[in-house]
Amino acid sequence: MALVDLSGAYDLHVHASPEIFVRLGDEVDLARHALSSNLAGILVKNHFESTVGRAALADRLIEGTRVFGGLVLNHSTGGLNPLAVESALQLGARQIWMPTVDAAAHARSFGHVGGFGYQKSGLRLERAPIGILDAKGNLTPEVELILELVRDAGVILGTGHLDRAEIFSLAQRSREMGFAKLLVTHPEFNPPALSIEEQKQLTELGATLELCGGNLYPIPGFGRIDDFRRVVAEAGARSVILTSDAGQPRKSWPAEVLRIFGQCLLEKGVSQEELDLMTKINPARFLGL
Repeated sequence: MALVDLSGAYDLHVHASPEIFVRLGDEVDLARHALSSNLAGILVKNHFESTVGRAALADRLIEGTRVFGGLVLNHSTGGLNPLAVESALQLGARQIWMPTVDAAAHARSFGHVGGFGYQKSGLRLERAPIGILDAKGNLTPEVELILELVRDAGVILGTGHLDRAEIFSLAQRSREMGFAKLLVTHPEFNPPALSIEEQKQLTELGATLELCGGNLYPIPGFGRIDDFRRVVAEAGARSVILTSDAGQPRKSWPAEVLRIFGQCLLEKGVSQEELDLMTKINPARFLGL
């Protein structure tokens, strides 16, 4: 069996410190590891603040690999705030994420906002879970405007920790608006715990699936390599981006998580050409490179 070749790959889901949750290293540490692993770049995510400025500094300091940032729309960053989105886009954000740890679906899965069953934020102030649909099941005006801003900027919109109904509403509206960079964040995670058939349906609406190798680890443990293999086979590699969703101390370093993920898929029958699409070509297109 050949070894997977991820030279020139991009990892669009990396967690760095400082963060309220413990991480393996900061953007510079993760960029150096990505460089040593021959990755072309990483995109850094933080549940509680923008990573745009931090990523820009790391991108300047570390030559040979790119570092990109974005904004998650949790309460700490203003929630579903179009002005925060517009500002982040002006500053160079490459991905905007819908709410994660403050999403209503996340609260239903873990029993509270702001953390996980195995990770606590320590924040004391109460805040309401965030949903993106109104009482009639339509996207709220704020979300409509955020979609317009992201579409016009040509950057990625990640679905974060939304539920099935919210994700399908975003996908349908994205299709109507001609927005082609909707990225379904870890569909195997809970939330949204999408079935393989639901994932295929989303790609038929024009969405792209972000499959995360970090979910194969014991915590959170939502991923199965055979399910990932089926998604690639049935949805098609052109509709998939592979990421690590790593940086947590309970997982390997992100570039290694991505390498192991790619190697496992290779040994399950995914071709190197398909892996190139999912780790190099598709991510570069979504980054606008």
